[in-house]
Amino acid sequence: MLIKFSPSLFAAIAVSIFLPGCQSMGQPANQPPFGSLAQITSISPDTSQVLHPGQQVRLKIDVSYVLTSASGTIKLLVLAADSSELGQDVKAITKGNGKSTLETQFTVPVTTEIRVFAPLVVQGESSGSAADGRSYKVLPR
Repeated sequence: MLIKFSPSLFAAIAVSIFLPGCQSMGQPANQPPFGSLAQITSISPDTSQVLHPGQQVRLKIDVSYVLTSASGTIKLLVLAADSSELGQDVKAITKGNGKSTLETQFTVPVTTEIRVFAPLVVQGESSGSAADGRSYKVLPR
């Protein structure tokens, strides 16, 4: 079987192999200091539960974090599908590994989804955070 050499195919393969290695070695401006992260380890109510408009929800999350800077905050941020804020909580944290529990209460609005985020914000950084998130489906009654 004879295979015809195609310069454009060869170039496409070469670019796809070498391009991933050409990423900037510097830290992106929208990322926290290297190694800082936040992860939701538990959430109540469980995200498998469907929520309904008008329902009162008491939300509680446990967050594990690693902070490589001197100080920062862990936030709980609850948003509707249109990004309107429904609730929040904030805890100050210090350098190292830790766990934090955050809570808020809200009434479920008429929406399709409730999104829950736990961003880690490094003190002194104007932008950038490591965040973990979950979501709830909202159905009409």
